[in-house]
Amino acid sequence: GAPSATSRDNTDVLPSIALNYQLTDNQVLRASASQTLSRPEYREIASVSSFEPIGGLITFGNPDLQRALIQNYDVRWEWYPRSGEVLSVALFAKQFDGPIERVLVVQTGALANGFVNAEKADNYGVELELRKNLDFLSPGLAPFTFFANTTLMRSKITPGSAVLTSANRPMVGQAEYVVNGGLTFASSGGITATALYNVVGERVLEAGAQPFPDTYEEARHVVDFSLQVPVFGTTSLKLDAKNLLNAPYRVTQAGILRSRYKAGRVLSLGASWQP
Repeated sequence: GAPSATSRDNTDVLPSIALNYQLTDNQVLRASASQTLSRPEYREIASVSSFEPIGGLITFGNPDLQRALIQNYDVRWEWYPRSGEVLSVALFAKQFDGPIERVLVVQTGALANGFVNAEKADNYGVELELRKNLDFLSPGLAPFTFFANTTLMRSKITPGSAVLTSANRPMVGQAEYVVNGGLTFASSGGITATALYNVVGERVLEAGAQPFPDTYEEARHVVDFSLQVPVFGTTSLKLDAKNLLNAPYRVTQAGILRSRYKAGRVLSLGASWQP
C-alpha cells in the first residue's frame, strides 16, 4: 500500500513533588503531585490493520493520535503496628488531557477497533491496604499472615467526538473497584504457601461509535496458589497453580453476550537447588 508517515515533536515538562511527614514512630503521612504522560504505542498510531484472534475484529491505528498528559495527586496515611504489618488509606485523583481510548468503529460491512483521543477525563478514588499476622486470634495461627488491597474509584470522560455513542461514561478500561487478597503460611521448617484472590469490576472494553453501544468486560474472579517445600539441604520443590476457578472471560454489549471464552488452568511443578 501507500506509505504512511507520522511524526511528533513534543517538549513536555514533567514536574513532581513528594512530602513525607512522620506523625509518630510508626505512622507516616505522605502527599505527592506530579505530571506524567502516555504516548501512543506503535499499533495505536500506525495505519496498519491487524486481526484480533479473540473476537475476530480488525484493529487499525490512527496516525493523528496525540500523547496524553496526566496530572496525579494523592495523600496517603500509613501505620506500621509491628514488623511485617501495615494499614494504609490513600486518596487519589487524576486529570487526563487527551486520554487515548480504544473505540468500536463502523467499516464497510464490518466492525473494527480503532483509537482516538478523548477531550479529557477525571479519575478519583480511595485505596485501602492491610497486612496482618493472625496470631492476635490465636497463638497457633502465628504462621499465617493475611493481606488485602482494595481500590474504589470513579471516572468520567468527556469524549470530544460526536460519533461516540455515550457522552457520559467511565474511561475505557477503568473499573469501579479492584480487590486483591491473600493468605500466606510460613512454617519454621521452611514450608511456605500462598493463596491469592483477585477480582476487577466491570469495565468498558471498547467505546461504541453510533449507533453501536459500548462494549463491557464483565467482572471475573481469579484464584492462584503456590506451595514451596524443602526436600533436603538446599533443594526444594515448588508447585504453582494459576487460575484455579477457570472463570470465563465475558464480553457484553447492551446486555447481550458477545463473546465468552476460558483461558484454562495452569499447573507447574519445579525444583531448585543451591550449591
